Amino acid sequence: MKNEDKINRDQRNYSCKKYEGIERKRKYQLEEKNILDEENEDDMMNNNENVNNIYNDNNINNDNNIYSDNNINNDNNINNDNNINNNVNIYGKDILTTCEKVTSPLTKKLSFWQIYSIRVKKNLHLLDASDFALILQSFHLYNKDTGVYVASVKCIENKIPQMRGTSFVVLLNILSKRLKKNNYNEFFEKMMNFIPNILYELNIKDMNNILKSFYNLDIMNSKVCEIMYPKILYNMDNINDAHLLSSLCYIFYKYNFEHLHFFECLKKKSLKLMNTFDAQDFYKFIFSLYKKNICVKQIMEEKKNDISAFKSFYNEEQKRFFSEICNMN
Repeated sequence: MKNEDKINRDQRNYSCKKYEGIERKRKYQLEEKNILDEENEDDMMNNNENVNNIYNDNNINNDNNIYSDNNINNDNNINNDNNINNNVNIYGKDILTTCEKVTSPLTKKLSFWQIYSIRVKKNLHLLDASDFALILQSFHLYNKDTGVYVASVKCIENKIPQMRGTSFVVLLNILSKRLKKNNYNEFFEKMMNFIPNILYELNIKDMNNILKSFYNLDIMNSKVCEIMYPKILYNMDNINDAHLLSSLCYIFYKYNFEHLHFFECLKKKSLKLMNTFDAQDFYKFIFSLYKKNICVKQIMEEKKNDISAFKSFYNEEQKRFFSEICNMN
C-alpha cells in the first residue's frame, strides 16, 4: 500500500510539474507574442512617421525646387531684361552717334547695290579700265548711284593710257551723264586727247557717240572731227541706218566742222536711205545740211509726200522751217 501510495503521489507530482511546465511555456509564448506585437506596432508607427517625414520632406523639397525654379526663371527674366536694356542702350548710343550723318532708320538692311558699291570702292586700286567699264555699266543700266561714279574718277584717270576703244566709249558715255557738268572738265579733256590712240578700234557708231558725249559736256573741239572724218568717209558704205546718218550730220554741224565735202558725201548717202528716215531724223538731217549751205532741193522733192505726213510730228518752229525751205525751192 505504501508503495502504491508513493507511486500515485509521484505521478501526481509529475503531472503537476508537467502542467506547471506547460503553463509556464504558454505564458512565455504569450508574453513573447505580446512583445512581438508591440514591436510590430512600434515599427509600423515608425514606418508611418518615416513615410510622413519623407512625404513632408519631398513636399518641402518640391516647394524648394519650385521656389528655386521660379527664382531661376525670375533671374533669367531679370538677366534677359537687363540684356535687352543694355542692348537697347547700346543701340540707342549707336543711333545717337550716327544720326548726324544718317537720317534713315539704322534697322534697314543694306541693299545689294550698297554692298556692291562698298566692295568696289574698297578695291578701286585693283581694277583696270575694262573692269571699271563693266562695273559702272551695271550701276548705270540699273540706274543706281551710290557715289561709285565720283569715287572712280581718279582711278580711271590714271588708267586712261591703258584704255582700249570699247572701254573708252563705255566709260565716256556713262561718266558724261553721271558726273556733274563742268566739275570734271580736266578729266574729260584728258580722255579727248587720248582719242588718236584708240581711233583704229572705233567704228562709226562709236565715233558718233564720242562726239555726242563731248557735245553734251560742252567740251567741243573741231580737231576731234578732223581726226575722225577720214575714217567715216572710208566706211561710208557701211552706214545702212538713216538715224546714224542724220546724227552724224547734225553733230558735225554742231562742232562747226568746215569740210563741206564731208556733208556732200552724207547727202549722197541719204539718197539711198530716203525711205528709212522718220520725222525727227529727217528734220535734223535737212536742217544741218541747210545750215552748212548744202543744197537740199533734190531731197525735198523726193520726200515732199512724206513731209506732209511728218507735219503732225513737228512743233511750230520745225513746221516754219520746212515752210521756208519749200517756198525757197
